[in-house]
Amino acid sequence: MEITTSPHRPASTPWGRLLALVVILGPVSVLVLLPVGLGLDRYVMSGDSMDSGAAGGIPQGSVVFERDVPVGDLRRGDVITFRPPASSGVDGLVTHRIVRTGPRGIITRGDAEPARDPWVLVPDEPTLPRVVYTLPWVGYLYLVIFHPVTRVVLAASVGLLVLLLATEVRRRRERARGAPSGPSGELADELADGRVEDGPGDVPGGPHGVRQPPRAALTRESPEGEG
Repeated sequence: MEITTSPHRPASTPWGRLLALVVILGPVSVLVLLPVGLGLDRYVMSGDSMDSGAAGGIPQGSVVFERDVPVGDLRRGDVITFRPPASSGVDGLVTHRIVRTGPRGIITRGDAEPARDPWVLVPDEPTLPRVVYTLPWVGYLYLVIFHPVTRVVLAASVGLLVLLLATEVRRRRERARGAPSGPSGELADELADGRVEDGPGDVPGGPHGVRQPPRAALTRESPEGEG
């Protein structure tokens, strides 16, 4: 009867887990660190006031990358992120498009809104962040990454992976250091106890299978006259 064995899938090693972690977190790290290296701020569009469906609109869930520019360099059509006046009753930051600039201040409107914003923006700072690039839908990933629970899980995963790698390296070093250089196992025990015997016809101390020449029979004869 022929017995066939199913293919055995090799167990993943710590190095394989490290590679998988790099593949997963690599693009995310680029999205997080690259804007910082380029001197850009990033914001997530949590509302849909700029999602007009037309070219240039910013859908909800997008990430906007912005750079601070002097207020005097802002022009009609620029998209800026700002904090509305306290009298507006709006809490948090707003990203809207400039529709008019003048001595009184800046007037903005969301692309998806039918009317302009009910305030006139008078910046307190000499600069305002202006949108230079947008990535649709990526904002949801940012919200997940920067959630406190996600940070704890990622930190724990990295720590566990480092521990597994250190354990694997130490185990391999111990295995290499304790590997025997001579016979091992039962054969080594027999050699130590002297329990390995030569086979019939073998040359003592030589390889098995080498035949000895037949030994002559020796007989001892009594001297004549003795008796």
